[in-house]
Formats: sequence, structure tokens, C-alpha cells
Amino acid sequence: MRKTWLSDVIGTEKAAFGLVHLLALPGDPLYDAEGGLERIYEAALSDVQSLQEGGIDALHFSNEFSFPYQKNPPREIMAAMAYIIGRLKPYIKVPYGANVISSPSDSVALCASVGAKFTRGTFSGVYSGNLGLYDTAIGDYVRLRHNLHADDVKMIHYVVPESSADIGGRDPLASAAASKFMNMPDGFAVPGATAGQSADMSLLHQLRKSMPDMVLVASTGVKYETVEEIFSICDAAFIATSLKKDGIFENPVDKDRVKRFMERLKDFRNSL
Repeated sequence: MRKTWLSDVIGTEKAAFGLVHLLALPGDPLYDAEGGLERIYEAALSDVQSLQEGGIDALHFSNEFSFPYQKNPPREIMAAMAYIIGRLKPYIKVPYGANVISSPSDSVALCASVGAKFTRGTFSGVYSGNLGLYDTAIGDYVRLRHNLHADDVKMIHYVVPESSADIGGRDPLASAAASKFMNMPDGFAVPGATAGQSADMSLLHQLRKSMPDMVLVASTGVKYETVEEIFSICDAAFIATSLKKDGIFENPVDKDRVKRFMERLKDFRNSL
């Protein structure tokens, strides 16, 4: 098994990143004002404990229930995320990452503030999707990371964001090659169309063939039945829906599902 930065940061290759989907935050339409931040914290703590007790390699925090997503989330979103993650830190026993959906600069700043080791997002290109036109500024994000003395925060780039298309019609493989040359990515992530949908396996195979040394991550649709298929190509995976009770996106994490998934992944790692 080849060695990447995952061994140093996560402690293993073929790593599983378990998602902690934060409930709707202050300012979000679905925010529970009566339950407040305490309800968000308690739900996140339960997910953290279930993931860790199930043997997950790493955690990843995301404001997944901030529907509908915004291109420029207001300050209260990142502030609430920092507050929740800060309260959770005494209970976190594994490496963790974080991202603010659709805001790469906030993601970098959040990671630098809470000690997260990695983030993910659409860091380069211009895309058309549910948010309208989505522009980026990779040079600004990398400089922000450097200026915050957070160069050790790994930036995992989406090759193509969920439910979106490159407005210039660029081939994803060519786009990734250009990004690899110019944008200092620490890894590439490939999603499916939406949360819970399988990652584009054809694109992952092409990326692996053209970039044998790049860290590749499947970012959606990873489940117990596809462990070998995914991890034979990918170095890591973000896993969420399949680890939740009954495999339903809106449900809390199910410790038994996590344990079952990790046992299969560990068996696969031991076979390499």
C-alpha cells in the first residue's frame, strides 16, 4: 500500500471520514429557535460518539442542513459552527476536518480556528448549478491558509461540485490536470449528483490512471456494499448517509452501521 499524507494526518491509508451533519444553524430557515444551539450541540455530540465508538478513522463537520445553501453564508453560520466544534473538542478522539458549504474562504478560516486538519470544497473554476453561477478564487484561499499559519490544513478539491457543471464545458479530467499543476491541491474529491448518490466511478478510474500519486477521495454514496470497489481506487472516502439509522439522510448516525462498515474496511486494508 502506497503512503500518502493520510498516514501522517489520519494515521492510516484507505481512510474513512465520517460526516457529522450539523442541524440547521441560526439564520437558516429550518433552525429550531426553541431548541437553539444546545439541540444542535447534543445532536452533533451523539453523532461524534456513535462514529468514534464504531471505529471511524476521522470526523468531518459540515453545515449540511443549512438548506437552501447560500453562495456567501452570513457570519452567524461560521460562528455557530466554531462554537459547536469548540464545545465538542473535549470529546473528539480522532482527527477531524470541517467545511462551510459553498464558502471556501470560511472553510479555511474555520479549520484554522478550531484545529481541523482538512477541508473540502470547490476551490477553482466557475460552475452553474442550483446556486446559480458559482465563482471561485483559489489564489485567495491558499493565501488565506498561509496567512493564518495553517499550511498544514489539507485542501481536498472537488473535481466537479454536486449538481453542477463547468460553464465552459471543460472536461473534468483536463480541469483536474490544470488544477494539479497550478492550484496546489492536497487531494481531489469526486461526488455523485447529490448526497447519498454514488460517486462517478468512471472519473475516479481516469483520475487514478492519470494521477497515480494524487490522493483521491470519494465524497458521496459510499456504503458497506461498495467498500472494496471504492477503496481499491480511492485513498479515502467521506461517508454519511449509509452510516445513519436505516440509511436515511435526515437520521442520526447509527453506531452499529459504523462498526459494520469499519470492520469490512479494516478487513480490506489488511488484505493489501
